[in-house]
Amino acid sequence: MEEYFVTIKTFGLPADVPVVQSFMEMRGIDVYMKNLTLHCMAYPLGDIEMQVKSSDCERAREALIEGGFSVPEDFL
Repeated sequence: MEEYFVTIKTFGLPADVPVVQSFMEMRGIDVYMKNLTLHCMAYPLGDIEMQVKSSDCERAREALIEGGFSVPEDFL
């Protein structure tokens, strides 16, 4: 099976990222924050995208819901 990254959540503010990122990593889910560096610059471009490996997608969704960072309706 080919592995790829899936955007699981987006953030508009960089301050929201560390808490959610730590929560996910404590559960053994590696995350990649796309656009984080760009967003921290003087002129942010787009949202920060939390991405996970495709094989971790379902676990990541469950963890986000469990942690109160998302609701099931976010993933419909």
